[in-house]
Formats: sequence, C-alpha cells, structure tokens
Amino acid sequence: MMFTKGNSNYKGKNSECDVLTFEPNDRIDIVKKLKKINFDNEVLKNNYINIDWNEFDAITVLLKDEVILGFSSIWHRDKYYNKGEVRILNRYWEHPDLRMPGQEIARPHLISSITHQLKYAKDLGYNKAFISRERNYRFMKKLMEEIQTKTNTVWSLPEQKICVCDTNSPSCWHYKGETVL
Repeated sequence: MMFTKGNSNYKGKNSECDVLTFEPNDRIDIVKKLKKINFDNEVLKNNYINIDWNEFDAITVLLKDEVILGFSSIWHRDKYYNKGEVRILNRYWEHPDLRMPGQEIARPHLISSITHQLKYAKDLGYNKAFISRERNYRFMKKLMEEIQTKTNTVWSLPEQKICVCDTNSPSCWHYKGETVL
C-alpha cells in the first residue's frame, strides 16, 4: 500500500486530496465505497458502471476527509497488451468538485497517482507502463511533457492512434504514451 498526503499549496482549489494505492483485496472497505459512487451525471458513465474492481492489479483513490473524489487503476489485459506491459490511470475519474480548468494538467494528485502506479507496476514485475486516451493528441502531448518534468521519467507518444482493446471498436483506438520501468 502507498499513501501520499495532499499538497497544502492547493487548498481552496479542490486538489489537495490524499492519494492511496492498494491491491483490491487489501482494502475491501474502500472497494465497497467505490461501488456506491453514483455516475448518473457523467458523460462517460458507461465506463464506470459495473466495474469489477478485483480484476485490477491495484487501485488508486483520491481522498479528502475520507470521501472518494477520484480513482484510477493499474490493469494488464493479456488479450490486448504486450507481455510485461500494463496500463496505468485506467478508468481515471475525478469528482466534479475536483475538476479544475486551467493550464496545469498534471496537478499534484495526478502526479502522486502516476508515481504510485509506476512503482506498483514495477514491483509487480511489469517492464513498461502506458497511459492512453481516445481523443485530443495535443492534450496527451502536453500531459506527457508535464509528467516527464514532474516525475523525472521519459515517455514516448506516437502521433498515430494505437489499439488498446478490440480492433473492431473505434473507441479502442487511443493515443498511447509509454514509459519503460
């Protein structure tokens, strides 16, 4: 389990949440809370309903006063990913109270989530991690640049989309940023 205390420089900006990463069986109490989150008002609500939390290698939650304000996961899918490769920030979600427009994409809670998940992935024996997004190459490029700077890691991002799941599904073709662990 890994824990990072929220960044006090972000008070009042709804971003000073704590970050906790764990294996699903280690925090059944939090998994139960995750199952109770209401996604009815989310544009991408279908991405979040009926999640099987136990199929993930690890889960990261964003907490403020024990309330879950966000989550993501580490996930390897034999059918779609190369051996030794894992997806991080999988199913990334932020509560509307946490969302904040602005120039800074990689705020402290996101960097802590990435740092936790890269370490977890490496400890689990993976040798490569990736983050993917279906839309907006420019956003992904800026995100990769901020992650590199703030985590002292090296990321590559091809300009063309790469399939991360079913090749017949248009929504499975993503911009895919990768790093070697």
